[in-house]
Amino acid sequence: MNSEDCSFADFCRRFDTEQACADALFQARWPDGFRCPSCADSRYYRISTRRLPLYECAHCGLQTSIIAGTAMEGSSTSLTRWFQALFLLSQPSGISSLRLSKIIGVTYKTAWLISHKLRHAMQRADASETLAGTVRVQPFHYGSLFFLDSRQPLILGASVNEQNEPTHVKIKQPHPNHVDNEQRSVLRFGLDAFEKDHTDGQQVTHHTRADKSLPVFKRLQWFVGTWLNDTFNGIGAKHLQAYLDEFAFRVNLKLRSVPAFGALLGWCASTPTIIYKELTKDRPVLPVPWRMWGSRSKWRGRHLRLWTA
Repeated sequence: MNSEDCSFADFCRRFDTEQACADALFQARWPDGFRCPSCADSRYYRISTRRLPLYECAHCGLQTSIIAGTAMEGSSTSLTRWFQALFLLSQPSGISSLRLSKIIGVTYKTAWLISHKLRHAMQRADASETLAGTVRVQPFHYGSLFFLDSRQPLILGASVNEQNEPTHVKIKQPHPNHVDNEQRSVLRFGLDAFEKDHTDGQQVTHHTRADKSLPVFKRLQWFVGTWLNDTFNGIGAKHLQAYLDEFAFRVNLKLRSVPAFGALLGWCASTPTIIYKELTKDRPVLPVPWRMWGSRSKWRGRHLRLWTA
């Protein structure tokens, strides 16, 4: 289904039962027909006595839930709500967890967890393919124009065609060890690390932030900052990478004219779930000093809404 040609109300009518969602998930998980996760046999018996169907392998007897091995594994949330979240996150503007919780009728914590499990699938999609061909790389900042301490240095890389138009985009946070913390700028070996990790290393050109020859890059940098601010009212460093990968996921699908809902459903069907503890664990981020303000709340009031500089 192309969600871009369908309203949310129409989508909800099409996927209004657990069975309709399970059938779509089955097709996304096994597009060439069922394969047992243990022995790869294609013969199975369907067991429909539970909320979600089980598929019992006719060869080895293994019983597999429709959500086992997917981003939805272990969730007690209905498939209809998962599919509604899939639809809403696949839209060009995405959606905040607060708004998602109100629309699909779950708690904020559940909506946040669903959103990040879906972003985890997007991140797996991002990691599956490196930038290839002619690649251009440029550092930039997300954060306050006026307060140096709140800036988050980022790296934008893109495969480009002969007209310097992007065909594949990645946006990454450099490791804190690859950043000059005083200037909040990416060091040269930070760009080298990006090239090593995210490109094929064949035709890579590094550009400075002052380079005026990449107007498309400037637009992408502006768009990602505007999206983060308008949709989420700013994102902190800890979870920023997940949102950057979400943005790049949709941009790349648009560049290839691939329907976002079907692509996201496919990646969710093949991505093992990630648990709450893993999502919330500490990650290396740039330190944000509080010394400039008398209280943390006062600092947050002046820095929470960030923008690209």
